[in-house]
Formats: sequence, structure tokens, C-alpha cells
Amino acid sequence: MKTLIGKFVMYTVLNLTAPIANLNHCGHIGHTVNDFEKICYLAHKYQFEGINIDFNAGNNLNISACKQLLKQLNLKPASFGISVNLFGSQKEFEENLPLFELQAKEAQEIGCNLTLCYLPPFSNDRNFNDLFIQTSDRLGKLKPILQKYDIKIGLEFIGPTETRRSTKYDFIHTIDGTRALIASAGLYGYGGLKLDVHHWQNSGAGILDIHHLDLEYILYVELNDGLPGYDMFNIPEFERELPLTTGVTKIKDFLQALYQKGYRGPVAVEPWNQKIKNMPLEEAVKTVKQSLDRCLCFIKE
Repeated sequence: MKTLIGKFVMYTVLNLTAPIANLNHCGHIGHTVNDFEKICYLAHKYQFEGINIDFNAGNNLNISACKQLLKQLNLKPASFGISVNLFGSQKEFEENLPLFELQAKEAQEIGCNLTLCYLPPFSNDRNFNDLFIQTSDRLGKLKPILQKYDIKIGLEFIGPTETRRSTKYDFIHTIDGTRALIASAGLYGYGGLKLDVHHWQNSGAGILDIHHLDLEYILYVELNDGLPGYDMFNIPEFERELPLTTGVTKIKDFLQALYQKGYRGPVAVEPWNQKIKNMPLEEAVKTVKQSLDRCLCFIKE
């Protein structure tokens, strides 16, 4: 097996942005750091190639200084969490559009061209049809901003059944549902997938689904491993292991299929794991990087 290294391989991303609280985070390892400089130096120390950026952390990012530090440490700005809540009130959504435009402008100046958001797989107050139309309409309102600043939006569907079992309505929880939403919003080329291996496998998708994806859809990849003793209908959503820990999740097949498809973008770990959360910060960062490196060894020519 030949490990691919260098500029043509998927690149590793350290994510220390805010944990999930308002639908708009980038993914998480259980540790939050609101100091941009500290994140950069941690990423550099443990040989990550990219970082995620949190414009909402209140750390008063100086764009010029950010660009200089990223260049100095040879780090890629992989993504930033979207600042508009696609699923809040109409007033809240519209009031936050100017902030999103400002952050899109700043992201472009830094060299970051991806914002991330996840799709709740259920609703208790809107049926599928109404929520789909609302979400499509709101995504359509983001399109001029995305186009103006050359930003793409990666949408994460949530695959496991657990999150929908006791809710009144379900919502998008598959690759096809996400593609339909992107098409409805007229966002092809600007909208795609934040593709978590856990959600891919536990939505019932397989390698053929990756094979049939246009490369333009694959914007950001997350890795983790499932708990043993479950199937796709009862596996926990918020309890996982580092990738390649249990062998439940088909990491090797997933990564090889993405590579063969032509994906060379960011890849991160999102373990949802209490043990990682309880580690000292640097130990957690080091452990996550070692896990990512083992995963990327499965990518071969």
C-alpha cells in the first residue's frame, strides 16, 4: 500500500470551533479554543494542514494579521460556521444576513471559500413540505452573497434514525434529500455536502452513492467510528469513537471511494467522544491527528 502525501492528497483539518449549540458550528473534537493564534500554532505544532475559523467567537479577528499568520505557518483556512440560522424565525434570518455578508467578505480576504451548516433531520412544528420550501427559499437568498464572494455552503445531513424516532415530522437525512434541496435553491456549484462518514453509512448509503455524486457536491469530510452492537436503526448519534477504533464504520471503503472520485479537500475528525473531551487540549489534538494520519494511509493509487 502506498500512502499519498503532498499537495494532491486530502488535507487534514484541526477544528476547535464552538461546539454544537445553534446549528451553525463546523464540527468539533470536544474542545473549544477562541484564540485564533493559539489554534494556528497548535495546528502547526501537530502538523495539521488546515484549520476552521470561528468568526462568531468574539476574538476580534484582524484579517490582515490572520492572513499573515496563516501564510507564515503554511495553513489553509478550511471553513467557517455560517452566521445565519436557516431554521430560526424569518426576522432572525433576515437580520443576520448583513453579518453573513460581512463574514463572507472576510473569509474571501483570508482565502477561505467554504461555510458549513447542518440540516436538522426533524421538526416538531413544520411538516416536510413546509420546511423544505422555507429552507430552499432561505438558501436562495444566500446565493447572491455566495456568488459575490465565491463562497460555497456545505450542508450536513444527519443519517441515524435515533434523532427522528420520537419527533412529529422528519426532514432531510440523506444524500439525495440534500441534493434535492440544493437543486431547489438553485445552488448547484455553490452548495454541496459536509459529508460525515457516520451519517453516510447510517442513512443507508453506500459506495455507489459516492460513485454517482458529482465531485462538486463533496466539500468537506468528517471521520469517526460507530459503537459496536448496533445497526443503522438504533445506533446512537452523539456517541462515537475515533476512526479505526471499532471497525463498525467503513472508513477505508469511504475514503478510497472519495479519492477515486477525485476529492482532495479537507478532512477532519468529529468523534463525539467523552474520553477525547476529558483529555488535556494538546493531548486531544495530538490523538486526533494520529487518528487522521492512520486513516489517510488507506488512500492509495
